[in-house]
Amino acid sequence: MTLRDEEQWKMYLSYYNREARIEYQGREYGFSEEDFEFLNSSSNYWHHAGSPSSWLCCSTVNQAKEKFGKTLPRDKLIGLCADTLNITAQELERTLDWNANYMAWHDGGEPEDYHAYPDV
Repeated sequence: MTLRDEEQWKMYLSYYNREARIEYQGREYGFSEEDFEFLNSSSNYWHHAGSPSSWLCCSTVNQAKEKFGKTLPRDKLIGLCADTLNITAQELERTLDWNANYMAWHDGGEPEDYHAYPDV
């Protein structure tokens, strides 16, 4: 990793609310440092603080679904992800919808085929 990459890595890590937690049925849920390392991969990026890319939003939701999807209801999971990304749940929902529509346009198919966490 070059110095520039390391600086960008640290800058991106600073954009997350790494203390974000949600309590549900007496348990606390939140992302680990290993999760942030995964989410901070080269395919995910931030436009700037408070503006995660749609890829990062989808990856964050997918990571949360993998870790907490069997326990947390959708609204709690989306809330945790939004808090972690320092955006509102509404902004996250709009971004997930945008990404699904973009992928359907780009690759063909229906938005539902690409949505990170459809609200069914």
